[in-house]
Amino acid sequence: MASGTISNAKDEGFSGKWVLDKNADRSPNAPTGLQSHIKQDNSGVTIESTFKEPENGLVPLLYLGVMTTKMRLSLDGQPAQNQIGPFQMASKTTINANQMDTDWTAEVRGDQVQGHWTHTLAPDGRRMTLEIKESSTQGQTGTATLQFIKK
Repeated sequence: MASGTISNAKDEGFSGKWVLDKNADRSPNAPTGLQSHIKQDNSGVTIESTFKEPENGLVPLLYLGVMTTKMRLSLDGQPAQNQIGPFQMASKTTINANQMDTDWTAEVRGDQVQGHWTHTLAPDGRRMTLEIKESSTQGQTGTATLQFIKK
């Protein structure tokens, strides 16, 4: 997969501190208090996140990878490997102008799970939408849309 660079987005593109927009419609089971600090460089993107742990201690499969404290996404076309709790996740990410797309796969308790994230910056560079899709070989599917504001 090829990657481009952000040249027209204001500020620093995806880099910065992002918090869930409290005034936006929330997806079911959206991570409470989710904040993501995104750092972008020539070789990839690092996302460090904080969030309130679910009361039952179980992260919904839909948010696998979104609810993790630190993740590195590679932009060199090679799969990036990240440990997400007890699971290993492989992902490929591309950036084209104001859109960052990530395809990922993981094995969760013997079930192959695949997902796609699309991060889209608003033209002013101050708002970001994260569209999440996931599916598993056991038939589970899910989608969610999260709205963020740059702080």
